[in-house]
Amino acid sequence: MSHKSTISPCLIKFMPNSPLPLSKDDPCLNVYAFDLDHTIIKPKSPNTKFSRSADDWQFMSFNSKKSTLDYLFDIIEKDPIATIVVFSNQGGVVTVPRTSKSCTKYINKISLVLKAIKSDKRGDSLLSRLWLYAAPKRPKALVTNKNKFTFPSASKNDIDDPKIYEKVRKPMTGMADFFKTDIDNAYGVSELLPITTKLNWIYYCGDAAGRKKDFSDSDKKFAENLNVEFRYPEEVFQG
Repeated sequence: MSHKSTISPCLIKFMPNSPLPLSKDDPCLNVYAFDLDHTIIKPKSPNTKFSRSADDWQFMSFNSKKSTLDYLFDIIEKDPIATIVVFSNQGGVVTVPRTSKSCTKYINKISLVLKAIKSDKRGDSLLSRLWLYAAPKRPKALVTNKNKFTFPSASKNDIDDPKIYEKVRKPMTGMADFFKTDIDNAYGVSELLPITTKLNWIYYCGDAAGRKKDFSDSDKKFAENLNVEFRYPEEVFQG
């Protein structure tokens, strides 16, 4: 498996086992960030917004000649220090327990997406640069003021925060904070190797932009909260 999956009550992560090597002299990454559903993939089943099964998905095509996957390959081919990160709200997924039907379906779905990428001859080059984060639904059994969870924060200090579910869901920037911490950990930030990875955010692309046809503006607000340029899928995947 190209990625290690981590499932916590408030977050699902898929991180590459062998991330793109960085220069010690200039440990910089250009970050291209995306939403997942209806931005990179969509259900194969017609006239449905959500996948019905783990294999009910396909890469989208805003351009009849190229898929969204082709464009992701274009990005890493043109930019040698590009990293692709996906931030997705998954309101239909519950990770408590981890064996829940919705969690199992989502984990299997992402595993199939990664497998499809690997099957392409260019796949390994993208997989080493691909990070995926998903914010699941708060289980109904949990009560905010009575149940607290401890998670690693961006500063590596544990936090005890009953509002963590809200903070990791877009438009809040919690998922990006976890990504920043994971990047530093992946590239060996320590007393023996004090390298701080520099992240140059290029843009964030998503379909929830507050247009008449959109279900919300959470993607556009997420980009604003990150202070990152926002782009529509139609812009990125038709260029």
